[in-house]
Amino acid sequence: MTTQFQATQTDVTLTLTVKWQNADLLIELTGGDVPHYGVVTAVSQATAPQTISLPSRPGHVHQEGQLSEQVAAVIRPVLPGNAMIVCGVHVDKIRPDQMQAIFKLTQQLAQQLKNWCRTQHPVIKTEHFQ
Repeated sequence: MTTQFQATQTDVTLTLTVKWQNADLLIELTGGDVPHYGVVTAVSQATAPQTISLPSRPGHVHQEGQLSEQVAAVIRPVLPGNAMIVCGVHVDKIRPDQMQAIFKLTQQLAQQLKNWCRTQHPVIKTEHFQ
């Protein structure tokens, strides 16, 4: 099951796409002028968020971990399994008001995702091991 949420403010649009696989979620948070994949954050109720930031240009790594960890903090209490949050947001020549808007939009989308998770009742299969 795949669901998408979107929010816009100060000419910046963020899109949060979530795909549910058994008890686990794959979440994409992208937007701005150049949507991409720059960081990955893994989280579950039992584990604190762990983020990997990938290179953005020589000598720099992507900074969207602040956004993916914000999503992780909001949804962590309602996760039935694991979540992988992949994030990449870039706004060319970003203004201070747009930077602030990105954090507000991320919070808004994370809350929508949390509420959505509370209403879903997926059939979760139990894994059996040898």
